[in-house]
Amino acid sequence: MRDLLTAYPPLVRSAALVAVTYRGRMILGVITGFFPLLTMAVWLTVVAEGGPPAGWTTGDFLSYYAAATLLWNLSGNHVVWRWDADMRSGDLSIRLLRPVHPFHQYATSDLGHRLVFLAMLVPTLTIAALLVPGLDYPADPVLLAAVAVALALAYALSLLMASTFALVGFWSTQTTNAWLLWWGLGSFASGWVAPLALMPDWLRTAAALLPFRTAMGFPVELLMGRLDPRQTVYGFAVGLGWLAVFALLYRITWRRGIRRYQAVAG
Repeated sequence: MRDLLTAYPPLVRSAALVAVTYRGRMILGVITGFFPLLTMAVWLTVVAEGGPPAGWTTGDFLSYYAAATLLWNLSGNHVVWRWDADMRSGDLSIRLLRPVHPFHQYATSDLGHRLVFLAMLVPTLTIAALLVPGLDYPADPVLLAAVAVALALAYALSLLMASTFALVGFWSTQTTNAWLLWWGLGSFASGWVAPLALMPDWLRTAAALLPFRTAMGFPVELLMGRLDPRQTVYGFAVGLGWLAVFALLYRITWRRGIRRYQAVAG
């Protein structure tokens, strides 16, 4: 563990330097990082025509999707494509020869890229929060500390879910399709398509038990001050429970899958 903690900073720094080197891709990534704002624009149109739903204002939608933009860029699902490409090309063999487990190699690579994008997005969102009327968040230090922990949990769970699905590549060539199906269904239960407070009761009940809300809706709702202490503790408990589940699934799948792995140079 000590060696692993020592390896993380230089690996993350190296990935960040790679992200900065490819400036065109970085700019494109930042532009696509604002994609959640398109969903916000749709909701603002609905509000303008039919009035806001009960308990929600135009400012609430602004605050929700501005925060969702941050969560969108904390998603670790990009590692699925990295795993898949390396399994197909045989480059995973090279990663297996390195002293750091492939999971941590992919994790640090993704984290380095996320940090570069966030370094450009966060100042923009901060300025928007100061200048845009109606865009407001509670400034309670305890709440902000809880949000920071929720963000870390969201990223860790998202990364671990994606990595676990990536291991399907040991048995199938449909890894990315399986992941897209999983996350496509989960987008409704995560608060991505719409805030869960506006969803039917049965979907809200199911979402409270599924892992998707931890990766999106929970940190946003917490930041907006819409959760009481009991709901906050429950949200963290569900997230930590799913983190343990996927950690176990990853460990079992890796041990069985690596025995099947083979690659031929070409």
